[in-house]
Amino acid sequence: VTFRVADAKDPKQVLMMVGNGGCEYEDPAGQNILPYFWRPGSGDDLEHKFPYAAYCSLKGGTEAMAYRGAGGTVAFPLDSPSDPNQPKFAHGGLRYLKFDGQKPADMCKQGLGFWSPSLPARVADTYDISFFVRGMDLKPAGAAAIAAFVEFTDATGQHRQRLALPTGIAAGKPLAATFDWTKLATEMKVPDSAKRMRVFLGLLPATGQLLLDDVSIKVR
Repeated sequence: VTFRVADAKDPKQVLMMVGNGGCEYEDPAGQNILPYFWRPGSGDDLEHKFPYAAYCSLKGGTEAMAYRGAGGTVAFPLDSPSDPNQPKFAHGGLRYLKFDGQKPADMCKQGLGFWSPSLPARVADTYDISFFVRGMDLKPAGAAAIAAFVEFTDATGQHRQRLALPTGIAAGKPLAATFDWTKLATEMKVPDSAKRMRVFLGLLPATGQLLLDDVSIKVR
């Protein structure tokens, strides 16, 4: 993750943060079934606690987490580092993010997924944002299955503007049913009056699984 700070001594300087784009790092707070940097949540930005999925009457056991009424689960799986006979799911490295849609009617219309931290943003800067997705028996309730947008705010978190990232079609094919790892990439210009930004990636109401890995957020 790279960005600029408009109020810095040198506003043109590009700064860097360890963004855990490959999802390889665990939460250092000790909750090692969640990743560092990315916070689970819903696209409507309501506050939720994420206990084990079993406590929310959802499938997934102790490997997945959810909130009551989520309609789906989030997980932070780990591929086997030593057993070549075990299947590999991650796009790169060993870890990735997994979303399992189970009850589409209960899911947040803006998506179930992960938020990035709030990052500084400088008006008129352009960001290159990309990530990889993989679908398994993915059946969206609406036109698309992938939730992806950037939320811009002023310095106090108000005057929100959400700009969607393209997620419906890649290489002329809809991102539904079962598909292999596919890269989605776009550019995003910071709008007027914006001072902060954050990215949301996840699953819209759907059944099936969505995997996500290798996220990149870079200012030009």
